[in-house]
Amino acid sequence: MKKIILALSLMAFAPLTLAKTAQVTVVVQKIEGFGESGDAFTFKAKSGKRYMVYNAGGASPIKGEALIQQSAKSKQKICLELDSYSNAPQMVDAVKKGACK
Repeated sequence: MKKIILALSLMAFAPLTLAKTAQVTVVVQKIEGFGESGDAFTFKAKSGKRYMVYNAGGASPIKGEALIQQSAKSKQKICLELDSYSNAPQMVDAVKKGACK
């Protein structure tokens, strides 16, 4: 009985421990600006996809947020760590320099 409970517990928690943050390598084409409330901004990648960054109007920037503006100017690749629960535009949790690994 204990083995069955243990097996069921492992099966229930396995997806949580194996879940990997979704990442995508992009080059920013254009920063589109802030929304009506001013608490988030969107940008478009060269691929045509739109991404959103919630930063409380600049009061709470995400990790690596400045790299988005740098990519828009220099056309260098950046790695976006995406929120797994959002739809289009995809919500960005963090940004790293260079291509994703």
